Amino acid sequence: MINGTNLTDNSLLVSLLFNVSLLLLAATILTEIKPMRRLLKLQDRTLGNQLLLAVLFGMISITNTYAGIEIQGAVVNTRVISTTVAGLLGGPLPGLGAGLISGIHRYLYNPSGYTSLACGIGTFLFGVIGSLCHRTYLRLPIRSKYPFLAAITVFGELIQCMVLFLVARPFEAVLSLERTILLPKIAVNSLGMVLFVGVLDRLNRNLTIELAEQQSIALYVAQRCLPFLREGLNNREGLQLAADTIRETFSDFGVVFTDRAMVLASSGGVFPDGVLPVPAYRALNEGTVTVRDYPGENPETPLLEKAAIAVPLTHDSYPIGVLMFIVPMGRNLILDADVRTTESLAQLFSTMLELGEFQKQSVLRQQAEFRALQSQINPHFFYNALNTISALCRTDPSRARETILVLANYFRQSLTINEPFVTLEQELSNVDNYLTLTKARFEEAIHEVIEVPEDLTALRLPPLILQPIVENAIRHGNTAVDDRYILLKIHQDETRAHIQVSDRGHGFPPEILKAINDPECPYYSGLFNVRKRLRSVYGTQCRFRIISSPTGSTVAFSIPLVPPNVNEKRRGTSCGLPSSTTKSTPAAS
Repeated sequence: MINGTNLTDNSLLVSLLFNVSLLLLAATILTEIKPMRRLLKLQDRTLGNQLLLAVLFGMISITNTYAGIEIQGAVVNTRVISTTVAGLLGGPLPGLGAGLISGIHRYLYNPSGYTSLACGIGTFLFGVIGSLCHRTYLRLPIRSKYPFLAAITVFGELIQCMVLFLVARPFEAVLSLERTILLPKIAVNSLGMVLFVGVLDRLNRNLTIELAEQQSIALYVAQRCLPFLREGLNNREGLQLAADTIRETFSDFGVVFTDRAMVLASSGGVFPDGVLPVPAYRALNEGTVTVRDYPGENPETPLLEKAAIAVPLTHDSYPIGVLMFIVPMGRNLILDADVRTTESLAQLFSTMLELGEFQKQSVLRQQAEFRALQSQINPHFFYNALNTISALCRTDPSRARETILVLANYFRQSLTINEPFVTLEQELSNVDNYLTLTKARFEEAIHEVIEVPEDLTALRLPPLILQPIVENAIRHGNTAVDDRYILLKIHQDETRAHIQVSDRGHGFPPEILKAINDPECPYYSGLFNVRKRLRSVYGTQCRFRIISSPTGSTVAFSIPLVPPNVNEKRRGTSCGLPSSTTKSTPAAS
């Protein structure tokens, strides 16, 4: 403390500015220490944390008392700034607590001084003023906060001046003192208040930036983990890779994945199987984010006892597991940004798990649709083929034997296919078997034209795509029973294969086209099945259309030359089906 009774105004200002610099130094240090950052943010407004905040600002105020200047028997300093800020930022308990601590210390610092009691009371009142203005200050926009801070500082100094005149004696000494220090104190304390709070407010800005950065990092990590989570929580190897990937980025935390019964994967520690950590258990049962205190380490289960952030992984809003971050020390090292980052990752992972489940169901649905198409093989066609063979047995046994072999090949190819893609050559072979059987029935009354380049025979496409379209054209796309015509034409460009089947019928009735276009229509046709399967496999990469006119119809579609990975989620939900129609009477299969 600087002593003296004949100090100039400049000396007083220098001393007060020195006090302000100490405040700014303290604020800067506090905002760089992680536990203090959490405390200043009041993320956890427990009684203990509020008392810690009161003690913290009370000690800062006491430090300023020791750094003050003695003038005319009084100690002049900036101690009231920290007590006011305690109330403004923390609320009543920190404000009153810091004011009481600093006020009592000011009185005990020099109990015989004529201003000691009045200054002690005034210091406490600054804490009261800050507490009363707490809610108002938090609601103010940023541009209005700093004038507000200056205003309450001026108001507080005037209140303290009144207390001095009411309590301190002799009156003449108080009057002389206030003439000397009042204006410099108002100016410097107002400036100090603005600067001190400004540094602390930087914490909020930094945490906002930190949160945004962590959110961006969370998206990056989630993208990297996507391949590991496609198979869900049943893939423990994938979960372990995901945990390791997360910890590569968030190295300060251990990472744990659990289901509803046990730890499935962990990085940064080994958890015994069959033991569900307490935070994970709580998060699962309550369905909410759990931030757990550090209760003290148990030598037998050290990792299970650590402080942690546990966030449920959900499917259809039901908790199916937990993503948990293990904190190396106590809970006070967990910032709000850490909790939000963990929440963001858990939400992204939950979405990925749901997409993975959707993918599984999509594959199963595709398989079911394929089996449905297989089961759709017209029993009448089968019976007609058998009747045709029976007749040939009497008239042409050799041809009957050949037809039986063709029928066997047809059903073998149609009913035993288990692969997601077959070659165009295989599809054409199935179509050829179908045409052979149909020709046997109609006694060569079918005229087909097949135009397929040799270099396209290795094209891979879903099985049983062409045969239903050809069958539909033969059954419904001809004007004369004894003159059935069909054109199958395939060509390619740089990236796509274009396939079309044409006939010479009367076109599609409007109601049939409507049924094919409407996925909710109960009408089930071979063309509807084909379109739906192409859509499920290729998504928006499939282009499907029907061109209908009174002189014939064409069913056309185009697909990529390279088939998609069936394990990847299909993009898009529809395969376009534009069409032009005119009236007709035949029905499509």
